[in-house]
Amino acid sequence: MFFGLFSAVLLTTSALAQTYSEAPSLAEQVVAGTLPPLDERLPANPLTVQPVESVGQYGGTWRQAMIGGSDSLPERTVGYTRLVRWNTAWTEVVPDIAESVTQNADATEFVFKLREGARWSDGEPFTADDIMFWYNDILMNPEITPAVPSWLRGGGEPVVVEKRGDYEVAFKFAGPNGLFLTTMATAAGADVIAGAPAHWLKQFHAKYNPDGIDALVKSSGSTDWVQLITNKITYPSRWRDADRPVMDPWKLTVPYVGTSQVVAERNPYYFKVDTEGHQLPYIDRLTFDVLEDAQAVVLKAANGDIDMQTLYLDSVDVRPVIVGGQEQGDYHLFVSQPAYSNAMQINLNQTHKNSALREVFANKDFRIGLSYAIDREELNQLIYAGVGRPYQAAPRPDTRLYDEDMALQYTEFSPEKANEHLDAAGLTNKDAQGFRLDADGKRISFAVDVLPALQTQIDALERIKAYWAKVGIDMQVRPTEQSLAFARLQSNDHDALAWVGGGGYDLLGLLDPKWYVPFNMESSYATAWGLYFQNPNDPHGEEPPADIKAVQDLYRQVQRAATLDEQMDLMAQIIAAAKDRFNIIGTNMEPDKVGIVKNNMHNVPASMPNTWFYMTPGPTNPEQFYFSQN
Repeated sequence: MFFGLFSAVLLTTSALAQTYSEAPSLAEQVVAGTLPPLDERLPANPLTVQPVESVGQYGGTWRQAMIGGSDSLPERTVGYTRLVRWNTAWTEVVPDIAESVTQNADATEFVFKLREGARWSDGEPFTADDIMFWYNDILMNPEITPAVPSWLRGGGEPVVVEKRGDYEVAFKFAGPNGLFLTTMATAAGADVIAGAPAHWLKQFHAKYNPDGIDALVKSSGSTDWVQLITNKITYPSRWRDADRPVMDPWKLTVPYVGTSQVVAERNPYYFKVDTEGHQLPYIDRLTFDVLEDAQAVVLKAANGDIDMQTLYLDSVDVRPVIVGGQEQGDYHLFVSQPAYSNAMQINLNQTHKNSALREVFANKDFRIGLSYAIDREELNQLIYAGVGRPYQAAPRPDTRLYDEDMALQYTEFSPEKANEHLDAAGLTNKDAQGFRLDADGKRISFAVDVLPALQTQIDALERIKAYWAKVGIDMQVRPTEQSLAFARLQSNDHDALAWVGGGGYDLLGLLDPKWYVPFNMESSYATAWGLYFQNPNDPHGEEPPADIKAVQDLYRQVQRAATLDEQMDLMAQIIAAAKDRFNIIGTNMEPDKVGIVKNNMHNVPASMPNTWFYMTPGPTNPEQFYFSQN
């Protein structure tokens, strides 16, 4: 990765070609005098994208399908543009709008050099003044941003951003912020650019438009100017405004306003070129049909009406339709590899408010016994179509932090060992139906919350309910809407939660370590400890025991560490502690998923990570996808 050990490391990219060409439709506009020449639209140093297969051809419409107006698909496909971004392999952060970034030795200062001559989609220059507007008038305005996000804080203080020339800005932190650039490459980094087109956003800001702001508030139906400007910059509202200038490869021309289709068309000022100097993107136009549900997306794909997509087409239950539809739909498959390692893991709340359940859940022998009681091979065949394998909540194979012993511990199906460990937990007394009793003589009975939409998880839990009943444990499967499930987490009112999980990829583990350390409320095996980590004054939080505090402190060191090597060494210690504690009961490895790509569409990688943290497929450079035109 890019982190320096003793001195700054400079990331740069440069265009390999010295002369540039453009799409025929743009060339026609230049000849007609309605668009400036290409050399006035590209930056002095465009970012060069290496095509996956070959230099492409211009033209075509890329058809996709989304569900409802808040779908993340446009953000993933069109909107993955920020100062720095993931590389395709998801192993490092590389420049994007920034031409380079320099980090000091202790990760307290990051200097971004912007691409001189880069322009917004309306032709206005993109400069340091845009970043300073975002910083001074969006981030540091308490009416718009009541609390500065944690990734933009260091040493307990908000970031300070300084202008150091028309094309250079410095982000300075009071204390080390080793995960700053890594977080910038996630969805969070989009907020900087969405809040940066100063020339356009100023009209919606009371400070810059005191005389006209009331009329704009009234005409928009907003309650006040703060809601007005917030809707211009936050996800998903920003995908409902075709007037907003962007730095993306395509710009909205038909936004979502109750429409049946969202449309985006080529940005003539896009700052990237291919290795032969052709301005990107290759594809003219993107459409997103707005559908009612996932089944409609699957049917559209099978009929050949989607050109490239993985979202909604990647679940095990629809795989037979997607695989079987290749000939009729004239498409082939690519691997969409889950970022998480476990298809379903069960998180028993060790910070439960009920003291009897807390005592039971906190007993490691209890958790080990339940793990041995699960027939994972049968689950694999019945639930996961035989494409999974027994696995715990551990890093995936072929990652830096992979630990085979951790991945496979307690995955053997052995009712005998299950009973031995449950007995060792002190749960030897049973009722007339054979269910084990707690210290108060009451049946151990609890519910596992699971999302209603995740039918495969519900089916798996029903099988596990039967396995556990055979060793004397009474578990109920409780389908729960996500909003209610998260409300229970927030107040620490859940018994247990089923979820996908395990930070399978190394960078995911760095950014979202909740499966290895109680990090936030979503560390549902110990929610109160996670709430405490985020805010010691949270009314539902609870100070954890010494061993958990030690692991939490290790993660704080991860957040401060300046190099990837330091971060990975610390994460290895965190994962070793999680392995020993065995907080989570895993089931089977999440099988590889698939996406579809039309047979005449090119430069789509044969495999890509699949998660919101990666923003699939954004880091694969969709601007270099193209259709064969002959």
